[in-house]
Amino acid sequence: MVWITAALASLLASTAFASVDPVMGGMLDLRGVMLDDAATDYIQRRQNDAPATDASQSNMTQWNTDTLQACTASLSALNAASNPSGTAVCYNIFSLDTNVGTFMADLRLFQISLPFGEFQGIPPEDISVGLQYNGASVSPVGQGMQTPTPNITSRATNPKLLQTYMFVGQIDKDRMTQQPMDTGVLEALVMPIVTLTGKNGVQQVSTNVSSNEAAFVNGIFAGEVPQSDFTRASIAVSNITLQMTNGTVAFVLPGVNILIFPVGLVITSIWLAIGLGFYAFGTYERYNYRDTYRRRKARADGKPAYARI
Repeated sequence: MVWITAALASLLASTAFASVDPVMGGMLDLRGVMLDDAATDYIQRRQNDAPATDASQSNMTQWNTDTLQACTASLSALNAASNPSGTAVCYNIFSLDTNVGTFMADLRLFQISLPFGEFQGIPPEDISVGLQYNGASVSPVGQGMQTPTPNITSRATNPKLLQTYMFVGQIDKDRMTQQPMDTGVLEALVMPIVTLTGKNGVQQVSTNVSSNEAAFVNGIFAGEVPQSDFTRASIAVSNITLQMTNGTVAFVLPGVNILIFPVGLVITSIWLAIGLGFYAFGTYERYNYRDTYRRRKARADGKPAYARI
């Protein structure tokens, strides 16, 4: 997909904090998603010599449909939001180049329940969203909104989409060379901290929105589970066991050869020799004391010194 690569190369930003204001429009201004138009128009403006083709527009439309379905299915299990804004986030990676660290992210904000606490009654225009990455920098590509919804008095059966954002980003170069780029490390680098900020009168309030409620449900990392060291070791043992069963590799009895210098064996042997030396010396001294006692006892009884008691 040449148009994606060109877009990523041209839109990388050097800032580590991306903020879009206003953000969601609360529950009073639910506007919808025009993801395919926003992203495609922006990319077309950046690529005068390579306009987006019908295939690329179809890909974005399909991505928008699949992502919306996956996010809605994941967030439908929530009975209420975990923050006072009443919202939840669905975050996905559209594309990722592990060689250079460029990626395109899709962030969607859903209304799960009514706002409460400090966010209750805050006008939509006074609410903004912020993204903070630990090891990456991003820049917004496009923003979509939903058409107004008249009924806002109660929570609907499914989460309501409030905002959609597309970002292009770059993983920090030093992070790309510090450690192996496995699934767990990459997910941590491209996962943002989402913050909502608003004004309640003269007071500014903010809250963090959990990114784990619906993350990587579509696109890159979808269906993948980061493996721990124990899991990797178990998989390696299973693989080598299967190879031995199939006769691919020969069985080698472990523990019959010393392949490294036995430092522990040397130290233990020294302590054992010292202990045996003290025990042998004590036994020898007790033996001499017994013979001395017997000789003294024999002389006291008028017997020869070599006589037995």
